[in-house]
Amino acid sequence: MEEKRVYCPGCNHKVRLVITEGHADGQANLPEGAQVVCLDFGEGCSEGSCPVTGRPGVIMGVRLAKSHLNDEALREVHGECASCGFLTTLEMVDDEHAVCSLCGSTNSYVIVDLEDGYAVAVTGN
Repeated sequence: MEEKRVYCPGCNHKVRLVITEGHADGQANLPEGAQVVCLDFGEGCSEGSCPVTGRPGVIMGVRLAKSHLNDEALREVHGECASCGFLTTLEMVDDEHAVCSLCGSTNSYVIVDLEDGYAVAVTGN
């Protein structure tokens, strides 16, 4: 994959983009064709649309999480995935959505604060 640097008016600086390789028709859980992934997805990117691609910000975050091209860019919570049922790491895309590190499904979640100072992510579909 070739990395390109383009100016993002939302971030007011250049960001790194890659275009993923396309997948053949019928491969499970993978969209057909290539996709643009922003390696510099950040907290403010999940609101509204991406000014570079025109796609919803949450979609850009999900693409980054599923690509595993920059796992450090997304915060992580631990919780049960609503799709696979395993207790796992969930990569937070925004305040309501996280991607399961095991099965790649997108989960809706809420953070519940516990009395002992800890918190837990509760997921649902």
